[in-house]
Amino acid sequence: MEIVLLRQAENELKDGPKELMQDIYSLFDELSQGKSLGMPISRPLPTIVRGLHELRLSGKGGEFRVFYFIKIGDAIYIIHAASKKKQAIDKKTIDLLKTRVRSIE
Repeated sequence: MEIVLLRQAENELKDGPKELMQDIYSLFDELSQGKSLGMPISRPLPTIVRGLHELRLSGKGGEFRVFYFIKIGDAIYIIHAASKKKQAIDKKTIDLLKTRVRSIE
């Protein structure tokens, strides 16, 4: 399956921890080959949007999250990346995720 990186997410990834980038791209390579990632590295977020998932990585600089949307029969869209600052995903981030998913549906 094709991996599509939204421009906004590309910019967010550039600001992410350099030591995690190789791991992030390796995980997306595995996804593109059809491998299913599970906990603790990836978790589905169906309560926000069906098909939305969160990659969860830890590095020297703390926790980092990459959100991706699987559009079956189409592609895997990387839609957002950010350092984790709180345990729960805040409303502002949830609204951003919903908006970015709507832009590709």
